[in-house]
Amino acid sequence: MKTLFLVRQFLSQSLTIAILSACGSFIGWSQTASQPFPSLSLGSAAHAQQSFNYSEETIKNYARAALALESRRHEVANEIKKIVGDVPRIVCDQPTSFSALPGNAPQLAVSYCDQAKRIIESKGLSVSQFNEMTRQQQNNPSFRQRIQAEILQLLQSGGK
Repeated sequence: MKTLFLVRQFLSQSLTIAILSACGSFIGWSQTASQPFPSLSLGSAAHAQQSFNYSEETIKNYARAALALESRRHEVANEIKKIVGDVPRIVCDQPTSFSALPGNAPQLAVSYCDQAKRIIESKGLSVSQFNEMTRQQQNNPSFRQRIQAEILQLLQSGGK
């Protein structure tokens, strides 16, 4: 019984790290050996230069948005990869980053960008706030741990 719990905990932590890695690289969408999960930028808000304090509800909303985005982002990346091979850098607020892609890859990218914006806003955040929190968790280990804990809690409770 204890072994099963440890396996579940390990899998939950691995998924949390994967989700934060994907969110953590929202600066561009590319797949490299050092970045196993492609990511997507939703804007270019100013970089966080100081420590921010977010309410527990805002952190929960960020974690919910990250979880909701992850599966769709992964699906779209795989679809684009089938069309173009290596997934190039795609930035939602820079249409030239994907407009020259072949086939229906540009439509897939646009559709994902639109969906991502709706998902983030449906969780009570603006895209710029989501991006700001993403950068903050990249640069602040204690903030990243708070988000990891929230994602783990959501995973263990079935995403509720």
